[in-house]
Amino acid sequence: MGERQLVDDFLVFAGAPRIGTHDDHYGMPKWPACVEAAMRRLRGEDEEFLHARGGLMTRIGPAPGPVTADLEATRELLLESPWELGAENLGWFAWNPILQPRSTTP
Repeated sequence: MGERQLVDDFLVFAGAPRIGTHDDHYGMPKWPACVEAAMRRLRGEDEEFLHARGGLMTRIGPAPGPVTADLEATRELLLESPWELGAENLGWFAWNPILQPRSTTP
């Protein structure tokens, strides 16, 4: 069996290929738009996304309770201090495409 990676290590590893090459991760100009897209998706308001990515999201599993218990609090934490969401919740976001920026292609 392979060695299991710690959640915090995975989050750095998962984000590393995008750091410096994309402007849609935490602290970058498009991050607020990504967070707003995730909030719409968590509220079920982005049917196009759910149609395209619903199967993957089903396999990943539903959002953790603390994420959905108070979406406004989750939104604020994602914008200002995502590390305060905790490793389990951040792990769900890392595996889930829900934070991807909204597609601008027709």
